[in-house]
Amino acid sequence: MLENIKAGERICQAVLLRLQKVGNSSNGGVFARGTAEDNSGKIQFIAFEKDIVNRLRELDAPKAFIVSGPVDIVKYSSTLALQVVIQKLDNIMPEDDISNLVPTGAFDLELYRKKLENLINGVKTPTLRTLLKKIFSGKFYDDFCKNPAGTKLHHAYLGGLLQHSVDVTELAVSMADTIGNVDKDLVTAGALLHDIGKVREISAGMGFPYTTEGRLMGHITMSALMVREAALELKLPVSSLNQLEHVILSHHGDQEKGSPVACATKEAFIVHYADEIDAVMNQFAVKDAKSPWEFNNMMKRYLLIK
Repeated sequence: MLENIKAGERICQAVLLRLQKVGNSSNGGVFARGTAEDNSGKIQFIAFEKDIVNRLRELDAPKAFIVSGPVDIVKYSSTLALQVVIQKLDNIMPEDDISNLVPTGAFDLELYRKKLENLINGVKTPTLRTLLKKIFSGKFYDDFCKNPAGTKLHHAYLGGLLQHSVDVTELAVSMADTIGNVDKDLVTAGALLHDIGKVREISAGMGFPYTTEGRLMGHITMSALMVREAALELKLPVSSLNQLEHVILSHHGDQEKGSPVACATKEAFIVHYADEIDAVMNQFAVKDAKSPWEFNNMMKRYLLIK
């Protein structure tokens, strides 16, 4: 595992490579650099051999390889960061164990499936309950339950989208109960549906790469379109779903944060803040933290993990 690697050692193991740059070195040669990752962590990589660089140059998404080479300290690093110098690059074969490259979350998948079912059945408004049952069915439901909610920043593991969506909904419903005079069915539907576009935006394949559709449209727009498509199939009056679509379209809070519109209703604000707090709390779900304080890339600060 990468977390146990030390400077001066050599590695020969399956890792996930994310290419960052290919260029020409000062001596007239070529280089490729990026990150090598497994479930335990990541380190930087660099390669100088022409054949390896040319293979890496073709990567348009993260890809798993068996890499071999020495580990040393990155030149001029102020943090003594490590890097592996790739000297050999082999394709993954069917018999290779790559289970260390598939991120998983510490939660009960079946429990969350049941929670999702209960939340849907608890919606009393017929149109919203029918819409939810329509969307969370068939192949989409299966994909929803295995997809990550992100590629790196939060819930970036198998089933992360299901866990995040259910937890956001439970937080939002609790807030609605405390605040009062809130349409709880609208809150529930909006929270469950706010990220469904991520099923089409982010692939559940190795490295969780973005899809072309996802890069072009983004999950917020796709989520709203998917709700409208389902409503049209069910012949539901589209006008009755305007507030639901508003919750989805505004769930990042403001246009500066990527939402097409800013929150303008109680229900939209509730779902937005529930979404935000759940993403933040997930930053504390660090497996085997090496120290009490860990620098967090999403929050851009050190967090007290232990």
